[in-house]
Amino acid sequence: MKIKLIFILVFAMVFSAITPLDAFAEESNDKVLEGVILKVKELFNISNDYDGFVSQVNSYNNEMTFFLNWTDSNEVLPDISVHTDSKGNIISFDKYERNYSEPETKLPNYNKDEALKFALEFIGKVDPKIYKEIKLKTSSNPINNWDRNYSFNFIRVIDDIPYTENTIHINVDMHTGDITNYYTNWERDLDFPKAESIISLENAKEAYIKDIGLNLVYKTSYRYPSPMDTGSESKYYLAYSYIGERKGIDAFNGKVINLSNHGIYTTTTEKAMAEDNAAGGAPIITPEERGEIDKLVGIKDIKEAEKKAREILQLGSNYKLQNHNLYTNWQNPDDFFYNLSFVKEAEKYQDVEVSLDAKTLELISFYKYRDIEANSKPSIKKSQALEMAEDYIKKINPDKIQKIEYMENSMEDNQQSYYFNFIRKVDDIYVESDNISIGIDAVNKEIDSYNISWYKGEFPSRENIISIDKAYEVLFENIGFSLNYISVYSNNETQDKKDIKLVYSVSQDKPTIIDAKTGDILNYSGNPYKENKIPSYTDIEDSYAKDKINTLSEYSIGFSTDKFSPKDKIKQKDFLYLLWKSINPYRTETEADSDVIYKELTRQNIVKDEEENREKVVTKEEAVKFIIRAMKYEKLAEASNIYKDLFKDQKDISPNLKGHMSIAYGLKIINGDGSGNIRPKYELLREDAASMIYNYMFN
Repeated sequence: MKIKLIFILVFAMVFSAITPLDAFAEESNDKVLEGVILKVKELFNISNDYDGFVSQVNSYNNEMTFFLNWTDSNEVLPDISVHTDSKGNIISFDKYERNYSEPETKLPNYNKDEALKFALEFIGKVDPKIYKEIKLKTSSNPINNWDRNYSFNFIRVIDDIPYTENTIHINVDMHTGDITNYYTNWERDLDFPKAESIISLENAKEAYIKDIGLNLVYKTSYRYPSPMDTGSESKYYLAYSYIGERKGIDAFNGKVINLSNHGIYTTTTEKAMAEDNAAGGAPIITPEERGEIDKLVGIKDIKEAEKKAREILQLGSNYKLQNHNLYTNWQNPDDFFYNLSFVKEAEKYQDVEVSLDAKTLELISFYKYRDIEANSKPSIKKSQALEMAEDYIKKINPDKIQKIEYMENSMEDNQQSYYFNFIRKVDDIYVESDNISIGIDAVNKEIDSYNISWYKGEFPSRENIISIDKAYEVLFENIGFSLNYISVYSNNETQDKKDIKLVYSVSQDKPTIIDAKTGDILNYSGNPYKENKIPSYTDIEDSYAKDKINTLSEYSIGFSTDKFSPKDKIKQKDFLYLLWKSINPYRTETEADSDVIYKELTRQNIVKDEEENREKVVTKEEAVKFIIRAMKYEKLAEASNIYKDLFKDQKDISPNLKGHMSIAYGLKIINGDGSGNIRPKYELLREDAASMIYNYMFN
């Protein structure tokens, strides 16, 4: 309700005072630019005192845009950059202060609601038409104490139906309230169909289940960087999800419509990984090292691999082996592969990348690079190319042809090239990461790429999984399914125009991955999906640190429950969680993830192995020790002989923490008790801990 009121107030203020930018008549380029400059200077109140100005002109599809940049050689005025079209519509605005000065306080001078009001005023002033069609995209992301700006993102809405392809991003300086960056991705000549005579949401859900549906899928937790880099292993898990291109339901006729972006398929070749190892003393081979060495037994000579590659792809002597490497991959880490690059200098530059199993010389992938004239006509249709792909799989992988399923895509006939993907199925369950893919050069009527990805290990059991009905319940109620506008390009070859469709589709705000065992929504690593929520408490009204606790909450530093328990003594694990969150505000781990937190804090030398005692109540000097380490002041603090005795109870401070306490006192992280004592052995309450974390962050 508060945000809605802000929108109403700003709308009234802006539209009573601002005249929209008028479209320019058809004029010569210099006159258009002159008009744009004058409009922009008036709009943003750009001073005539700037002595530096440059502009650039860009034209695309008969649309002209201007890049304008004002600078001051005396570096008194801020640099201002504006990108605008020929009609004066602002595409982007940037303001950069050359004389940046540190704010007097680390705390913002304006809160987020005030900054949102400034952002809305700016948008309404710059583009009243856009202002009428925007909605704030709510975000649970916390403030970062390193940020200088609040960031707001808006999406376009037409009659409360979102069109997420049109957006506004705007930054507001949290100390000055100035707009520092404004960027629009907005299309002005679109026709949005009215949501009239459309099918009901319930009918759309039924159509989704019947014609699109969820599938049982074996998914893998593997993500870059690879497990070899991180020391973690990839795992397979069973989930309900969708396979192939993302689809929705046409809101008018209930038919399936493709929502995926159409683009040119590209492949990446896995590169070899090499490690240089050095050891001192008399080296020996450990059992672990012997295990890795034994994996290399049976690898073929590179000459054999080259001969096999030439044989498979019929490469003549005019193809030269340019380079080769040996590598392993994440999926089957005990397997090794050769990657060979061949180059041929002909009328047109050509080269070929080939990957073979280093022990069996089985073909893993190849890709042929060849220039094709833009006006070359395809000699085969999509159906013929698909038949070629299937025949090739039967030839190369006869044992796998019955274990794969072709995934239909949105390719049309009369393309210069086609790409086909065949996904693996195990007991009627899709294996998302396992597939055979084939590219067809339709001009020269030949296969120009091939790749197989095939896991050799065991898959998790399908026992005790939730029903498909339960999965749909999670999909529709917890992930979301609603009306949206999406764009598709017109089939008219003479037009490069978008058509807007009204569809029912699954929300993209959360992953469409449902744990088949528990029904939980999972992230793309196979772990439970968590939103980074701003903590809110019901029991801090009587706490002396109430304001500090609330401020920390805005930075996502706090506990996952609605109780802060400010008068309870704080345990080590909870204090270190608050400290860890102050360093990692965007992470979604909670206090329950103490293993992860201790591991990371130990690696950063904030906690030492022998200090771990999760249930122990933290004393003031122990809390100071951890904070000083987090600030990277440990070395300075250890020089204890340079510090004076500041407190009456100085003798109560652990000798090795004298410097830590002095630094913390000097930085106003801690205070005395008013009588000259610092009370180093005092057992902290949870509100005391919040006060110390706040002081460390903002003093």
